[in-house]
Amino acid sequence: MNVGDFIIMDSAIKRLESTFPLSQKIHFPTHERITRVGFKRQKEISLNFLCGTNCLNSSMLIHRQWNIGLINSLLMKKVITLGVGWGNYQQHPDTYTSLLLRRMLSANHLHSVRDSYTESQLKKAGVKNVINTSCPTMWDLTEQHCAQIPTSKAENVVFTLTDYRQDYDKDLTLIQALKESYQDVYFWVQGSQDYEYFKTFGRHLDGIKVIPANLSDFDKILLSSLSLDYIGTRLHAGIRALQKMRRSIIISVDNRAEEKRKDFNLTVIPRNLTVSEYVDIFNQHVELQLTIPFSAINEWKAQFD
Repeated sequence: MNVGDFIIMDSAIKRLESTFPLSQKIHFPTHERITRVGFKRQKEISLNFLCGTNCLNSSMLIHRQWNIGLINSLLMKKVITLGVGWGNYQQHPDTYTSLLLRRMLSANHLHSVRDSYTESQLKKAGVKNVINTSCPTMWDLTEQHCAQIPTSKAENVVFTLTDYRQDYDKDLTLIQALKESYQDVYFWVQGSQDYEYFKTFGRHLDGIKVIPANLSDFDKILLSSLSLDYIGTRLHAGIRALQKMRRSIIISVDNRAEEKRKDFNLTVIPRNLTVSEYVDIFNQHVELQLTIPFSAINEWKAQFD
């Protein structure tokens, strides 16, 4: 339902393939319960890796983004995390969540999380063997890579909105600023209801070109010869743009972008700006000086040598 999951999994699979080049990889869905066939496969595998963002929260009996229960801890091999994150800013993990995570997550491996907030929440749940590696989507954003990304404003822009973080007035301000600042404006549909929300802006959308909800279509415009920036509220669309050497400005709508700004110096700006404030930022040079924790990344990978 969210093409951002494909951006995350594209990078996660790349990490696992390079770490375990000779091993077969089997995929189990996190949003659905594992079936009888899945539990049978669990007897045949060596390790489980939980990949992706927003898998964890403080009340996992109620909110099952990772759709497991205590029975899974009896029938599944132990789990190692790769770039997982905590869904929102929340209270301490409750007793059930703490018990579930301690039973599910391996005590003999280091767990990779996307930010220091998730690291802190897991440790509060009693899972101490955790390191902050950033999201695997960022592992290739080296100093050499980032040096090739333009710092000045492009002629055109592709932007995103977020269907589950709607704010009509603030998003209208963004659209007006984009149309004022760029020659051609493109909208990429990342989430299942993004286009329905986009259409509510009616006449304000005149001249905006829509890119379909496929990662291949988004990659196509990012890899095109267009002079192009990315600006929007979708975090992983912004990181995908960086992967493809595009100047990227992410607008914060939740804890994921904020934590990446604080931990890794990702270019993230607030959402409550005026048109003129947005335009001023768009016209500024964006010097990308990321602080990716490569030593922690190497430590996580080295445990499988």
